[in-house]
This record gives sequence, C-alpha cells and structure tokens, in this order.
Amino acid sequence: MTSTTLPRARTTSLATSLAAVALIGATAAVLPAPAQAAVTLDCTTGPVTLADSTEDYVLTGACTDVTVTASVVTVSLTSATSLTVTGANVEVTAAGAVGPVAVTGANSSVEAAAAPVVRVRASNVDIEIPALGKAVLVGSNNEVEAAKGTKAKIKGSNNEVTYRKLREVVVRGANNTVKVRTGTTKVRVKGANNVVRVHRRG
Repeated sequence: MTSTTLPRARTTSLATSLAAVALIGATAAVLPAPAQAAVTLDCTTGPVTLADSTEDYVLTGACTDVTVTASVVTVSLTSATSLTVTGANVEVTAAGAVGPVAVTGANSSVEAAAAPVVRVRASNVDIEIPALGKAVLVGSNNEVEAAKGTKAKIKGSNNEVTYRKLREVVVRGANNTVKVRTGTTKVRVKGANNVVRVHRRG
C-alpha cells in the first residue's frame, strides 16, 4: 500500500510547484516598464527644433522660435515668441504666453496662457488658450476654447469653438458649432447644419 501512495504524493508536489512557477511568471509579466526620462533643453540660446519622436521634452528659459517636427511627443515650456507644430500626436503645454501658433500636425494639442493668433490646418487638434486674439481653423474635428478674442474663422466640418467673449466669427462648412457667452458678436455663416449661438449679434 505504501508503494501506491508515493507516486500520488509526488504528483501533488509537482502540480504545486508548477502552479507556483506559473504564478511567478504571471506576476513578472505585468510589471510596468520603467518611465522614460524627459529631455531637458536650454531655450535661451536661440531657436529650438524638436525632431526626435517618442520623447518628452522640457524647455527651460524664455524660448524664441520653437518648432516641433517630431511625432508622439510632449513638450513643456515657459513661453515662446512663436510655436510651430508639424508632427502628429504632439502635446504642448506653456505656462505663459506664446507668439503666433501654427499647427499642421493632426491629433495634437496646445495649451498656453495667451497667444495673438492660432492657425490650424489639420484635424483633431485641441487648442486651449484663455487670451486668444485670432483663431483660424481649416480642417475637421478641431476644438478651440478661449476666454476673449477678436476673430474666429472656421473652414471645414465638425469643428467646435467656445469663447466667453468674441468680436467676430466667420463659418464656412458644415456641422460646425460656435458658442459665445457674453458681449456682441458679428456673425457670418455659410454652409449646412452649422450651430452658432452668441449672446448678441452685431
């Protein structure tokens, strides 16, 4: 009877060991990859071009001209005299003001305190700038959110623009949405299914 019970004991021990190995393997498989360190660049020496994709950039100092040709990057900076984004999937955050902003890379976003003008020729771009002078959108599925501005010009479809106060808005295209909460706004609209809601029309 002793000889018949030994193999069963070994089988149970083997099964327990295999289960433990499988558990360890599963635990190791879900460990997160180490975070990638950001690339820090001094902006005070002159214009900066960011060309390496899949990086995180931190720009120190007051920047002059910043150009982002890379894709799949995040950029943090204090301020810039101009900002140009040609790469796709770019996220730019500025603590202060940026000069003229031009975005031609899709699926990108720009957040800053102020800008005199933003020109977007792309799709799926988000702009969040409280003090935004002029916004020009050419494309589709773009979003602009600002507090106060002089003019917004929209050409394309499915764009959404929200201002607290805006002097003038021009819309050409279809299925665009514009909302202005206060003040008097001059409105010109051409196209189908556009929704323009302003506090008072000028």
